[in-house]
Amino acid sequence: MRTTIFIAILWLISACQSKEIHSETQNKENTTSLIELNPKQIQTMGISLGKLEKRKVNEFVLANGMIDVPPESRAIITAKMEGFVKKCDLLVGDFVQKGQVLTILENLRLITLQEEYLNVKNQLIFLEQEFERQSRLEEAEAGTKKILQKTTADLQSAKIRLASLEKQLEFVGINPATLQARNISATFVVTAPISGYVKSVSIAKGQNVLAETVLFEIVSKEHLHIELQVFEKDITKIHKGQKVYFQSPNLGNETFEGKVFLIGQNFDTQSKTANIHVHFEEKDKPFLPGMYVNARIAVGESEFWAVPEGAIVQEGEENFIFYTTNQKHFYQTPIRIKNREASWIAIELLKEIPENALIVEKGAIYLQGAMQNEEE
Repeated sequence: MRTTIFIAILWLISACQSKEIHSETQNKENTTSLIELNPKQIQTMGISLGKLEKRKVNEFVLANGMIDVPPESRAIITAKMEGFVKKCDLLVGDFVQKGQVLTILENLRLITLQEEYLNVKNQLIFLEQEFERQSRLEEAEAGTKKILQKTTADLQSAKIRLASLEKQLEFVGINPATLQARNISATFVVTAPISGYVKSVSIAKGQNVLAETVLFEIVSKEHLHIELQVFEKDITKIHKGQKVYFQSPNLGNETFEGKVFLIGQNFDTQSKTANIHVHFEEKDKPFLPGMYVNARIAVGESEFWAVPEGAIVQEGEENFIFYTTNQKHFYQTPIRIKNREASWIAIELLKEIPENALIVEKGAIYLQGAMQNEEE
């Protein structure tokens, strides 16, 4: 229906006499008179005019960023020693609990490590007994001081070696306190250091992995937040506690709410931005780390020139409004959109217009179409 009306309007305009006007006023204003209309054409196009007024509207700072997690909510799991992958059942997206076995690795050198630990442990028992015996002999002046000194040195060396082996076993996940000859094994398990979702799996069964090889990456969603980049000109407007409204292209047009929690104290000289840390509560939504977001930070109320939504037309990436000073000659002037609130749009005039100008509040789209038709 709208298309039919639009075509009819264009036909009517082309049938009437209209022409471009180039006047001294236009040169002074640095704008172009696009079209001359008579009252009948104005009525047919449904054009309504109004005075450009200032309104108090919420001022927003626009920013982009992404959903992220703090460092303690992200874990990269590596192999603590070389080994063959004996078991690996996890898939990307699986949820794992802290302490859950992620994979089992096998290394025959682990048998030697456990064997040495048990031997040193037994040797330590003998040396402690020998130390007590030599101490009693020394007290009774039945032994030699040299033998006691050697026994003492051997005992201390054994304690040091045992402590070192204990740490090596604990490092690969083996509990020295429960290690006995009957449960020596060539395998060791790799467990999850945090609860979260498996982001990546970098191994396969049978693969030989070296020490420090990355096996998995796990991300927890418990502390999701947003990292926004705010431009230099806007950073002084940002304060802790301000409301933030954001959307993610991945989640459609739904708007979510958060608050400014931290304001970064470092300024990126390349991007000319500072980092803003935002907390939000709606964690039940399918947010994922790395999701891109568009955000508006509410920084207070300000007075702006405001026009109805239907007053603005777009050409490429630029926005314009139309005005007239005599309800006959219509001019186009560029604007910058500052904010949208209800059916009103706050704008910034990029060029001055006369004080007595009336704005085309309704029918601007038809006026634009008529202008384009005349240019053709």
